[in-house]
Amino acid sequence: MTVKETIRPSQLIYQSGPGAVVDLMDKSVMIKAADQWNTWNAPKEDDVRITSILGVDHVRIINENPDRQKIKAIEFPKWKICPSCHRMTTYENQQCYFCKKKGEEKDLYPSRFVLICENGHISDFPYNEWVHRNHQCTEPTKEPKLKLVTRGNSGSLSDLHLICLHCKHSESLGSIMKPNEQKHSLFTCKGERPWISPNANVKCSCKMKTTLRGASNVYAPAVTSFLQVPLTSSSSEQDILYIVKSNEDDFREAYEESGEVGLKMACRFLKISTDFIPTIKSYLNGEISIEETTTYESIRKQEWNTLIQNYVDEQKFTSSKVEMHPELEPYFDAIYQVDSVPEVQVLQGFTRLDYIDRLSDDNKELQPVVKKDEKWLPAVRNYGEGIFIKFNLAKLREWEEKQQITKEVYQAYDNYREEFDNSLIHLEPRHILIHTFSHALLRELAAYSGYTTTSLKERIYTMDGMHGVFIYTASGDSEGSLGGLTRLAQSDKLYPIILRALENMSHCSSDPICSDGDFEYHTTANGAACHSCTFVAETSCEWGNMLLDRRALININPNQNDGYFDHLLNI
Repeated sequence: MTVKETIRPSQLIYQSGPGAVVDLMDKSVMIKAADQWNTWNAPKEDDVRITSILGVDHVRIINENPDRQKIKAIEFPKWKICPSCHRMTTYENQQCYFCKKKGEEKDLYPSRFVLICENGHISDFPYNEWVHRNHQCTEPTKEPKLKLVTRGNSGSLSDLHLICLHCKHSESLGSIMKPNEQKHSLFTCKGERPWISPNANVKCSCKMKTTLRGASNVYAPAVTSFLQVPLTSSSSEQDILYIVKSNEDDFREAYEESGEVGLKMACRFLKISTDFIPTIKSYLNGEISIEETTTYESIRKQEWNTLIQNYVDEQKFTSSKVEMHPELEPYFDAIYQVDSVPEVQVLQGFTRLDYIDRLSDDNKELQPVVKKDEKWLPAVRNYGEGIFIKFNLAKLREWEEKQQITKEVYQAYDNYREEFDNSLIHLEPRHILIHTFSHALLRELAAYSGYTTTSLKERIYTMDGMHGVFIYTASGDSEGSLGGLTRLAQSDKLYPIILRALENMSHCSSDPICSDGDFEYHTTANGAACHSCTFVAETSCEWGNMLLDRRALININPNQNDGYFDHLLNI
């Protein structure tokens, strides 16, 4: 039976991508792998930065020409239950066969429980095996006939009882989520990957865990975001290689016809320093590969090099440096108004049970969203606007030498990473300062820009000598945004907004527990930060609402002198 429903392209990149369980109007389905979709009308994007880091030939922009694309899904879980007679079935019918024989039409509802393992595999809950795990069925060769009934009024799992209609034996579901029960052999993973194909099983010896089919740990997408800013020549060899790759045919022709003289002419035409000619020659001779040298840090650095330009107007990216209020000059080097910026979000894969490490690309193996031999990934392109703020490096270094509060946050974050078997990373005090400032400003900008906090996003630049933040909004439903954010970049508007953002960080409804930054009361790696004062939506924050501390911004406690902006509020 074919059912047609509409789903937004952005959902296919996030919570409803390949391998995700999605509730439709009358059934529960799993989205198939992207190579089984009808996406031949989707534009192909082969930006060298994207393809190099992801190891693909191109990405397909599924939110352009969306009406001409078809997404496929399979019914999952297979087990369904009748709300009237409580009979269970794995057939694809949507109405109860037994009630229909009585002249009643009862719609079946999908099973609430599924099995998942840490390697990303997923299976139906083994109801027939569960009811017979300690009891031999009298009719083991016959097709399972099961009922799921409720005995009791507490609403707990122990009230649910599974009955085999062959042998009349019943078992409670009360212990299906207990670790001791899940050591049983029936919870051994079979390596099922139904989103790829029914026969795509792989070897896996993990023990599966029972969870609700709609639980948040069933599907955690790994989405990588790229700003499609223009390539600008700078002192970075990686930036030069991006430019050469984008104009490779011209460079090769110049090199083959005129040798080094031809490369000098090409460099002058593209405003590249001739000092990079040895690097260009090494690339053209096959001695170095752009894929080998491309990292997430190098891509972020290339974005930084473009964002700090005084004025850029090329294709769909427009940015300009704006006048800064005099009182902000000790704290910031520059503020930029980004009127137009394209953003590409690519779905790399997903995990189950374990969440994606947002601060590092050292993630565990992801489950694929396309077949192994496919060389593309699904993506969406959004267009938006934003405000980019570059911190004063001298002031930043002076503050880093004097502050004392960040060490506790780093230790808490290291403990968190060790708990989830993630490698430790080097952090500097500026990570916490710039990230907390970003949240404070993002929350305040939402009140004046016309966008909700969930519509605004941050992009933190703190690695490899970078020291800034880009707060922006991007939508895939239009060719840009309405200018409500960029108009606030002007000095007479942004200055009071920053002051109010900092003032709001001076108090919290959870104080004094929050302001003390006592980790005894915290479940995340933060200092003085919580949902009441600093946290934003998960879709807005790059680092999962971690590495935050209001005390880095201003002095909120007696005898504290760690606030970067404290003198600004004392004016």
